[in-house]
Amino acid sequence: MNKPLEQAAKIFHHLVMKKRIKHIIKYESRVKSFVPGTFDEKRILEDYAKIQSKPDNMLPLKNLLIGVKDIINVNGCPTRCGSSLPKELFKGPQASCVSKLLNAGAIFTAKTVTAEFAVSDPGETRNPRNLSHTPGGSSSGSGASVAAGFCDIAIGTQTSGSVIRPAGYCGVIGYKPSFGRISRDGVLLFSSSMDHIGIFAKNLNLLEKTLPIIVDSWSFQKPTPDKEICVGIPEGSYLNLSKPHVLKQYLNTVQRLNKPFQAKKVEPVIDIENYNRSIDKITFAELYNVHSVWYSKYKELYRPISRQTIEAGMNISANSLALLLNKAREDQQFLQRLMIEEGIDIWIAPVAPDLAPFGIDSTGDFRLNSIWSYTGLPVITIPTGVNSNNLPYSIQIVGRFGEDEKLLQISKLIEKSLNTSPLLNEWELN
Repeated sequence: MNKPLEQAAKIFHHLVMKKRIKHIIKYESRVKSFVPGTFDEKRILEDYAKIQSKPDNMLPLKNLLIGVKDIINVNGCPTRCGSSLPKELFKGPQASCVSKLLNAGAIFTAKTVTAEFAVSDPGETRNPRNLSHTPGGSSSGSGASVAAGFCDIAIGTQTSGSVIRPAGYCGVIGYKPSFGRISRDGVLLFSSSMDHIGIFAKNLNLLEKTLPIIVDSWSFQKPTPDKEICVGIPEGSYLNLSKPHVLKQYLNTVQRLNKPFQAKKVEPVIDIENYNRSIDKITFAELYNVHSVWYSKYKELYRPISRQTIEAGMNISANSLALLLNKAREDQQFLQRLMIEEGIDIWIAPVAPDLAPFGIDSTGDFRLNSIWSYTGLPVITIPTGVNSNNLPYSIQIVGRFGEDEKLLQISKLIEKSLNTSPLLNEWELN
């Protein structure tokens, strides 16, 4: 590129960044996706300036804005975990998942709001699609910041459904990896056995750029060949959790899939509530293990649902937890074996039993998400439409364990088959 063109390009990109910052300043006070005090226009422009001299081919995420859930450490930005406890308790080195994104040219925008300790006491974040409704949780701010156009990418965490559900409620792309494929260092965990780092992205192409950077041992794959792909329809107690209007929209979506997809009805579990009770017990016990010392000293500073959850975990013995974890491993192996025996490449399911609830007192219903966290299977969610109140419908696309690369390629084919696209090209306040 010659000098005048290069200079013009720099000026253009600088103006684009300034426009994006202006957009955040205009709307963030209404969406409230960022932890107060963590969005700094001057710092963002300084970070932007530092990377402009580096070649684009060295920085695959150059100039993209990222948000980071506030249970994940970022250098120079205290972690608060949505809590009133002393921030010094959560101090630690920057998470490697953050470092990888920054080293690829992404620019840290702000810490994103989390439910307290990633449990269920929500913050003040609202759903950008309809400000009267929750964005879901616990990664509330991460989902909302992408939906509002503040961030291109945001990092969240999922214990039961805290990435996939907010992505679905907010109508953006969500990704939860196979358990263990994104490093969790620098994260205050809810449950060491169930927590996953997850990604929110404004579209699948951006997710495809991001995953090789952040997912361990990512292997590039050619697009899935044009051969039959078996889609599991998880009927029975699982699908019966859905509200009629959600079920109707979901079944219509499945029917819209054309070749190479072939649907197959399979009952994955006899009683989904048994699985949901098991993950509750595991996560409650492990939350207590994380917080037991702090809780004895700062009990009154914890919010109500966090207190209830910690105290429930206090009553689960180490022996009971060990038995539950052993059963979880058996259930993961069973579900993986079932997919192979039935020839199921992916499951497709609604993201939640209903659309984003009215108000911000609840983070929503995670019962359709928990089994995929419990069994560690990879999930991608894509939006499939909106209702009359501009609330998104979305689907979960669930792959076999360890086959995240294949899941991404199949998800791209599904999006193409459904002819879906981002719900809003330019975000508008609703």
